Amino acid sequence: MMLRILPHSAAPTICRGQFKSTAFRLAVRSLRPVVVPLSHRSRYATTAAHAGDAPTDLAYTRNIGIIAHIDAGKTTTTERMLFYSGFSRRIGNVDEGSTVMDYLPAERARGITITSACITFPWHTHTVNLIDTPGHADFTFEVERAIRVLDGAVTILDGVAGVEAQTEKVWRQAERYNIPRIIFVNKLDRMGAGFGRTVKEIGVKLNGWPAVMQIPMYETDEASDEVFKGVVDVVENRVFRWGESGGDGRNVEVYDFNWLKEKMPKLHEEALRARVALVELLSEFDDHLVEMYLELGDHQFIPATEIKKVLRRLTLNGRGRVIPVFCGASFRNIGVQPLLDGVVDYLPSPQDRPPAAVSYYEGKETALLDISDDRICALAFKVIHDPKRGMMVFVRVYSGVLTRASHLLNTNLQTKERAQRLLRMYADDAVDIPSIQTGHIGVILGLKHTRTGDTLISEPTVPKHSPQHQHNKKLLLSALNKEGTLQLRPITVPPPVFFASLEPNTLGEQKHLEEVLQILLREDPSLHVSVDPDSGQTLLSGMGELHLEIARDRLVNDLKAKADMGKINIGYRETVTGPLGPVVRKVYDREIAGRRSAAAISAAVGSVGDFNEDYNAAESAYNEIIALDSGNVLTVTVLQRMLPPGPAEERLLRNLSPQPCAPGNEDLHLPQHLQSYATTLRPALLSGALAALSRGPFLGFPLHSTHVHLTLNPNTDIFSASESTSSAMTSATRLTITTALRSAFGGTNNIEGGNRGDGKVQLMEPVMNVAISVPENDLGTVVSDISGARGGNVYALDDDVDDSLDNDHHAHSPRAVAHAGTSPHPTHPHHSSGVSKVKEETLVIDPARIYVPLDARGLTHKSAAQHEFRPRTIRARVPLKEMIGYLRHLRSLTKGRGSFVMAVDRFERMDKGRERGVLLEIRGDGSKAIGR
Repeated sequence: MMLRILPHSAAPTICRGQFKSTAFRLAVRSLRPVVVPLSHRSRYATTAAHAGDAPTDLAYTRNIGIIAHIDAGKTTTTERMLFYSGFSRRIGNVDEGSTVMDYLPAERARGITITSACITFPWHTHTVNLIDTPGHADFTFEVERAIRVLDGAVTILDGVAGVEAQTEKVWRQAERYNIPRIIFVNKLDRMGAGFGRTVKEIGVKLNGWPAVMQIPMYETDEASDEVFKGVVDVVENRVFRWGESGGDGRNVEVYDFNWLKEKMPKLHEEALRARVALVELLSEFDDHLVEMYLELGDHQFIPATEIKKVLRRLTLNGRGRVIPVFCGASFRNIGVQPLLDGVVDYLPSPQDRPPAAVSYYEGKETALLDISDDRICALAFKVIHDPKRGMMVFVRVYSGVLTRASHLLNTNLQTKERAQRLLRMYADDAVDIPSIQTGHIGVILGLKHTRTGDTLISEPTVPKHSPQHQHNKKLLLSALNKEGTLQLRPITVPPPVFFASLEPNTLGEQKHLEEVLQILLREDPSLHVSVDPDSGQTLLSGMGELHLEIARDRLVNDLKAKADMGKINIGYRETVTGPLGPVVRKVYDREIAGRRSAAAISAAVGSVGDFNEDYNAAESAYNEIIALDSGNVLTVTVLQRMLPPGPAEERLLRNLSPQPCAPGNEDLHLPQHLQSYATTLRPALLSGALAALSRGPFLGFPLHSTHVHLTLNPNTDIFSASESTSSAMTSATRLTITTALRSAFGGTNNIEGGNRGDGKVQLMEPVMNVAISVPENDLGTVVSDISGARGGNVYALDDDVDDSLDNDHHAHSPRAVAHAGTSPHPTHPHHSSGVSKVKEETLVIDPARIYVPLDARGLTHKSAAQHEFRPRTIRARVPLKEMIGYLRHLRSLTKGRGSFVMAVDRFERMDKGRERGVLLEIRGDGSKAIGR
């Protein structure tokens, strides 16, 4: 006999705006149910509780993120989570701009998520720290820094569009950090939705075995239309039915399989097949489940607790071999409560994650962080500027307890900070808290210098009256110095591809513009600011057109900068073609503040494609190859010391270090002030090379795929200790490489005359990997436009999944495919949460082995018109210049139903015709150089 549970009274909840008074407290009571016997049905009841009163025990904590393609329903799903947990009194609507999570004016105006928002709410006995991330490709850095501190993620898919391009991208981002993930197939109430088709795409495109936890349930209404009414839970053998049309989704009817067998026999048969498929899939990875099946003799007799235990273990490893799949329709308030149960059941607590890896001495030593350590160790993953609160630094605490007024050390900047106040965030609202526990996420106020990606630790102190301090002072100081270099894995910042000029309205506004730009850069490290040395213009670079538009709105509307942004341009690159050219030697000799600074070095430049590692290696005492950003390579050659006899030799010998600077290169000796190549001379040469490569000789764009060979002769290039300092070596290196690049260019940069020189410097343009989603009927039109007018290369037409694969019954079993040749999954010493260092052999998914549920609508009346609206994906490589403003054109071709995402694939050399077009465009703008 089942029980019917009805709420006795409404519990008080928390709504936005109630946190403005820090003294405000809510005492929230759990719902007191009244139990009424009922044959096959019960009510799915949830409890409401204040997040501040929720337990902080790590075992009952979930740090999760919502990741997906744009418009998959991330914010809509989050709003339902907040409502059903008792956090909010009403369900926000994205179209109306009334959501809790999208609180910025730009987000509400555009109807998209721009910045990741944090919120804490309870679910039953657990505390959920949730981050809602953007889905637009321009804001991929927001996803990156959110994933960096999460323990698990919910990936939301559009049941109509399936696995879209940006979904694959965010899935790979989570995969790099070994983040456990579950999937929620949303929008199954829409025309053209296909749950089975989406399940197959999960296996093929996301490279994991989908574990179908639920199948959708449709009912036929009076007009013979199929209406999405609920989901069938194949683990617990029960049915969730949302009977109210247009209700808020709180009243959920729960039935057993007897009711399903009586009302919908075909769906009941499919549910039994789904459970068999789930048990068989899990049995491929767990021998205990096989033994239990052999003992019980039926898949249906396997206890749900055992299935959950195995599935949780397979999900927690973060490799994505087995992916729990839930379903629903968030906008119709269907399926969100069981999804929250899945978050608690299958996603990890901070205790379930591998220890965070840390490094010392800039990565030279590595270790694992002990979560039980009392010392504070936290990662700042987000910084925002609040006009009332000041700089707010979002942190994840990995060890220790961060309390108010704690003294912290920023190990990246080696600066001391003080945590003046601690907050727990509820989107744009906050409450003061006394501490942030291990494994939790919170906000620190009062940090003056901390940036995104910085590591914060408790300030190291030496015991004053300890005997160990008296007898082992040197050992203690050494340990403290090591602790002061501890760093968690930083957050990778992608390079920008668009830029635009910024001009203050008046000269008096220049200082204010510079100040607010520093605030903006601290908030969003994926933005870059530089100054063109020729024109003096301030250039702001970002990830895309929308990214720069949002940055402009933030500058003008929020930070009150009085400035104008110019036309958005493309960040091209320059490269040197051909092998290494002639060697150029320059002497840097200047007087600075009354002191002479002098040094010399030789350089040659060429293409990385014509790189010869044996160049001049025979005569060298030391040869090092350094890989730089943007595909550039720097080779440093230090020649052997060969001094003629005489007074000069005696003078230099007095300054020589008696120790070789590099093991295995005993003949390499440098003057005393440059005795350490690794810590003194190498950084100086590297800084000079990076500065020279940041601006090319043609149009001032950064260099790409260029090989620079530096040759240092200690006999002739290094002068006295007071003259050839490390800064002098940096200046000499920059001067020499710049001269070599100009020599390779072979001409002056005369834009007005169109002269590009007769040398071997060539422009490179960013080529984008584009995924365009269009209806079936518009496929030919869009393909023709991409491959014709826009000069793109269409390399794939991504149909949903090739149905012919279903007939292949000779494939390997999941066990044979998944476990063949696998090896332990080691972690990179500088990565946290078990990021793979040596990639495990790729898991091969055979689509024929994937359980694909029958389309529930196919059990009744499947609409023949669905094929017309089924999306198709075009994958192409297109020059970025041709994609500017493409969205408006695509919508005109597809009657508003097309969308696309793109990411930088690579930089390619431009032919003379496209180069000439860039020159004409620059000449039309009246600029003499554009950079970055």
